[in-house]
Amino acid sequence: MLLSSFDSSAVIERSHHRTISHAVFHSLYQQLQASANFSPYEFSLIRDALIHFLHNGSLPFLPLSLSTTRRPSTPQSDPVIPALSHVSHSAPNWKSLLFAWAEHSQEYLIAVSDEGVVLFSNKRAQERFSLYEGLVLEVDWEQERLSNWFLEELDLGEKTGYRLFLIRPCMSTLSKTASSYSFSEIQTNSPLYQAQLHTARIAAQSLSNTLLLGETGCGKEVLARAIHSSSSRKDGPFLAVNIAALPRELIASELFGYTEGAFTGAKKGGQPGKFEAANGGTLFLDEIGEMSMELQVLLLRVLEERKVTRLGSHEEKPLDIRIIAATNRSIEEDVRNGLFRADLYYRLNVLQIRIPPLRERKEDIATLADEFLQQLHTQYAGGPTGICESALAILQQHSWPGNIRELRNIIERAFLHAYGDSWLTSHHLPSEWQQQYGLQEASGEPLPLLRELERQTIQQAITQAPSISAAAKKLGIARSTLYRKMEELGIG
Repeated sequence: MLLSSFDSSAVIERSHHRTISHAVFHSLYQQLQASANFSPYEFSLIRDALIHFLHNGSLPFLPLSLSTTRRPSTPQSDPVIPALSHVSHSAPNWKSLLFAWAEHSQEYLIAVSDEGVVLFSNKRAQERFSLYEGLVLEVDWEQERLSNWFLEELDLGEKTGYRLFLIRPCMSTLSKTASSYSFSEIQTNSPLYQAQLHTARIAAQSLSNTLLLGETGCGKEVLARAIHSSSSRKDGPFLAVNIAALPRELIASELFGYTEGAFTGAKKGGQPGKFEAANGGTLFLDEIGEMSMELQVLLLRVLEERKVTRLGSHEEKPLDIRIIAATNRSIEEDVRNGLFRADLYYRLNVLQIRIPPLRERKEDIATLADEFLQQLHTQYAGGPTGICESALAILQQHSWPGNIRELRNIIERAFLHAYGDSWLTSHHLPSEWQQQYGLQEASGEPLPLLRELERQTIQQAITQAPSISAAAKKLGIARSTLYRKMEELGIG
């Protein structure tokens, strides 16, 4: 992860990759959980405070005893981390806590100054990238150590003065012993998607190239893996390459490979490309619409001749490979506008599968939300196990521009807020959603006075129970959750 206050558009322009995600805080949550004596609800407060910190540059007051934290020891002098410089002197424990997490996090964390100078990199980043000092824009991004990685920018909402990035691998390999997706794991109640899955099963039984169309986050790679796992090539490799994530100057060498001395910095002995590595299996080319015209010519030649030539070599290597391509662009419009070669489009578009966005398959929202909730319950060995009708009504009304990926992140955030409860309710969803959707049911009629009913139920439990702890037990929620609800509902 990279936290920066300088304009790194030159780097980001190379990746063209955007995502809206709160999943980056998941690792922090786990790190804190392993090192402190906090309750699950107190962890949700910490998590919200960190989000507030990134948005506003300050930390809200938290009713927590940070002295219970068993933090790893920190160096004598803290590195200058721009984000941490905004922390008030009255909260030294927070600064130490955040630094301790940064130093020992399993994420790749790099902090950069206004001028783009690398001021700090944690142990994991140093071990992998050796970025200790110097200008980010002067880092040799063509070095092999970064060839399989890209910068993914996370949306922090309004202008914060900082930019947050996660260093992610841009290709993944699935061997015959690795876990994979199958069609049986893709559950849908949508007739629209069921029809597309029928075409996908036909694709699995053929050797033809296949083109997947769909918005970001709708599950294109999951479907590509299911096609591979159900095909005659299931015992061969599955390689996924995100074209948009690779720097343009590296794409050719990554896909086609290179020989020793092919260019400055080429590895001794050369390196095979992804086409060679996927031989006998499936190569998934994601975001194919971002491919340059020059690279489209090279790809077309490989598809026509079924041979690949490494950069710097004249030797042709035969290929036995199946291509599954995907894009979130209007590829036919790109062909008409001359942005994508028509002959390459016809080569890739033997079988076409359009994955509908989540807003067109709302029959699946409840099933997917429950599936994600059960996964989280298993992962955390606790937490809510069900979603109430008021929350489902809101989930059904949202337009889901981020599709399944957005739904997964929303359920995870709500799960953490509801950890001490048995049910995930509308109050655990984003507050702006409660204002936008919460007052209306799908029919447009006002909801019953659920909030007033909840207030009366809590008041009755408090009156009948001898203590707050007993009232919380009677309601089936944690004491900290009961205090929060009392504050939300104005119960003295």
